[in-house]
Amino acid sequence: MYSEMVYNGLICQEGTMKKRISAFLIVALMSSSVQVFATGTDLYKNQLEENNQIIDSLNDKKHEIEENKNVINSELIDIIDEINYTASSIHTLNATISQKESDIFTKSQKITEMTEKIEVLEANIVKQKQEIQSQEVELRKQEDILSARVRAAYKSNSMNNIIVTLIQSKSILDFAERLRFIETMAQKDREVMALIDSIISELEWRKATLEEDQLETELIRDVLHDEKEALELEKGALVSEKSSLEYELNKQRQLEDEKTQVIANLTAEEQRLAQEIGDIMETNEELEAEIQRIIREAQEQARREEEARRAEEARRKAEEEAKQKEDSEEPNPSEQVPVSTGFIHPIQGRISSGYGYRIHPIRGDRHFHSGIDYVAPYGAPIASTREGTVILVTYNSGYGNYVIIDHGNGIASLYAHLSSFAVGVGQRVAQGQTIGYIGSTGSSTGPHLHFEIRVNGVHRNPLDYVR
Repeated sequence: MYSEMVYNGLICQEGTMKKRISAFLIVALMSSSVQVFATGTDLYKNQLEENNQIIDSLNDKKHEIEENKNVINSELIDIIDEINYTASSIHTLNATISQKESDIFTKSQKITEMTEKIEVLEANIVKQKQEIQSQEVELRKQEDILSARVRAAYKSNSMNNIIVTLIQSKSILDFAERLRFIETMAQKDREVMALIDSIISELEWRKATLEEDQLETELIRDVLHDEKEALELEKGALVSEKSSLEYELNKQRQLEDEKTQVIANLTAEEQRLAQEIGDIMETNEELEAEIQRIIREAQEQARREEEARRAEEARRKAEEEAKQKEDSEEPNPSEQVPVSTGFIHPIQGRISSGYGYRIHPIRGDRHFHSGIDYVAPYGAPIASTREGTVILVTYNSGYGNYVIIDHGNGIASLYAHLSSFAVGVGQRVAQGQTIGYIGSTGSSTGPHLHFEIRVNGVHRNPLDYVR
């Protein structure tokens, strides 16, 4: 956008600017010293002023971009702080979730241990119940035996048994032995009953203890189940919170990328503006140099014009003196020689269009033709009309490829529509030396040479000079 604005006139780009400077130089070289200074320097100064205005505008835009970058950089710093905070929160949540998962795993292990313990206890309880049942069966057998003895003793009466035992005894000693045996059997029965009662009590106690352990273990297992479920609920809440934070973190990072891209775009635009400003400043330096050169050229041209004026004045004075001498003498036709201007035709060819007003061959309007046109085949060599110094070798849309040669005394010749060049700026050429080749560049309808003679920047009819 800025390039179009900057280079819309004379500086479309750096190469174009140099061509424009050369175009201004033509005006300077083909004008009088006053025209050089008034036209060349004024145009350059106007362009300098325009360029400086463009530089100011570009600097304003560059400053605006810098301010925008500062604002966005500040926003980016805030976003990065938010990202760091969110990432830290997620890290903390991950640690908490990991701890919860570890706690849940530990609870699960304990629940498994308790379940296994309950299973062992249940198996032991079943075993104890079986033992108790077995002992109870044995106890009932012993009880049945004892009961039978008691009933028998009761029926036979104990005293009667003693008397019977006494009668049946062979002696007192035998009686005592029999009585002691009866007492021993009774004692054994009592001991058996007591042992069975003790075993049943022990089994009942062990069974009760196992049942208490089972109840306690089941209670612990249920508590662990509740704690595990609570931990899983806490973990679920933490995972949900983590998901929300991760979603927010992704949004923040996306915003960070967008802001970073905006800053990159602004930086690129800032660099482009800086480059453009640098290019224009470089062009301004060239313009300043051209202004100084034009001033020097103008001063040199003024000096040459003054010398030419004095030489012309001396020539007219000499011609007047010679004419007066001729008038005073009888003319001798055999001694008269044609006067030569010292210019030759640049090419041997038919003149298709002369000097003066004509109908323009392309636009079709009445137009002043500032030179003469020679018809010649494409690529034919073009000769310098007179010795001189090449001051311009360039191109524009009208003349196409063209050359200007300075012949001194304010006289210059121009050769246009060339297909290619054979000389360079600053080169000294002799009369008749090839300076280029016939072409049809620029505003042209076919291969030909447009030839001009200018005196102090003013067009003259070339046919008044060439012979």
